[in-house]
Amino acid sequence: MNRRDLIRQMVWMGAGIAFLPSCVYKQDQLSIQLKKIQITPAQEKLLFSLANTIIPPGDSPGAADLGAHLFALKMVDDCFNKEDQEKFVRGLKAMQEHIKKNGADVLEEKVEDGKLSLLKTVSQKSDNNEIPGFLDPFRRLVVFGYTQSEYVMTNLVPYKLIPGKYHGCVPVTTSTIKS
Repeated sequence: MNRRDLIRQMVWMGAGIAFLPSCVYKQDQLSIQLKKIQITPAQEKLLFSLANTIIPPGDSPGAADLGAHLFALKMVDDCFNKEDQEKFVRGLKAMQEHIKKNGADVLEEKVEDGKLSLLKTVSQKSDNNEIPGFLDPFRRLVVFGYTQSEYVMTNLVPYKLIPGKYHGCVPVTTSTIKS
């Protein structure tokens, strides 16, 4: 075996070893890559459930089905300043702890009334002041992400190009001409 073949095989082997970790799928990974904030898969599941509570699925997909919770996370990661990101993560952790204490099974159920009542009690009677710092921006971002999604913009609110349809032959009457 000559030296060039050996070096070529070592390069291919090194590239394969470097590429191998990206081929392994782990069940407990996040579905979005974040640079500045750190959340767990359990927190992402909580955000999914909260997004479905804010805009539940019906005849059209809900907010979580369209990925509005991931949009909210990406906006917090990219557009919020450091203090607001920390406030958001602290509020998310406080919300997770509050749900564990006061109704861990409520968000798992399909009943929307229980989820809505939980959100109302958390936002109104929260003994922890950090939860509104998470819930208010998250709700605002989920609604914004849902209303600006491709599905909503193409199916629910059809886009009409300005100035509108061209009418080439319209009779001119005296009522349309104002002097």
